Amino acid sequence: MNKIEQSYIIPATPEQVWRALTEPELIEEWSGADAEFDPTVGGVYSLWDGSISGEIIEVAPRKKLVQSWKPDDWTIENSIVTFTLSSVSKGTRVDLVHENIEDFDFEGTTEGWDSYYLGAIKRMFEANTKVTKGNAKKTTTKARTKKAKGTKGAKKITAKARTKNVKAAKKGKVVAKNKVAAKKTSKKRK
Repeated sequence: MNKIEQSYIIPATPEQVWRALTEPELIEEWSGADAEFDPTVGGVYSLWDGSISGEIIEVAPRKKLVQSWKPDDWTIENSIVTFTLSSVSKGTRVDLVHENIEDFDFEGTTEGWDSYYLGAIKRMFEANTKVTKGNAKKTTTKARTKKAKGTKGAKKITAKARTKNVKAAKKGKVVAKNKVAAKKTSKKRK
């Protein structure tokens, strides 16, 4: 059977990349489709509204994830995907090994990892991070808004985002994670 080996440098920590690989909310963000994922040995997952599914075979959080891979149009039952994560100076290196791929879908699967999976995760982190003065990283408005709504793992809300939240609170649109804090801040500014 065929085998795919690819490596990616993703501008995020191993913990952030791990979460993008295993948390349904983040999977849905980079894939644009419904996802289910139980990152425990024997757990199951479903991606792209169920068109790809499988079982988790091995888990070493923030280091290694091994899972079976079964697109709904494949007859092969033993396709295995291994993600190995390691910290590098520019973020996280993800080494992908995908074994036992249907012959008719080898080219599409090879391109798919870059277009729709690891490449999409990389693009998500590149879009959500920008370098500012002093090389400090800030989140984009989208990530700040998600943090304000309580999404797990988004970076801290910046002062600019807090100001937006306070202004929104004054207009009756509370978007801060802690509604009480937003209202108190709003009252202080009046």
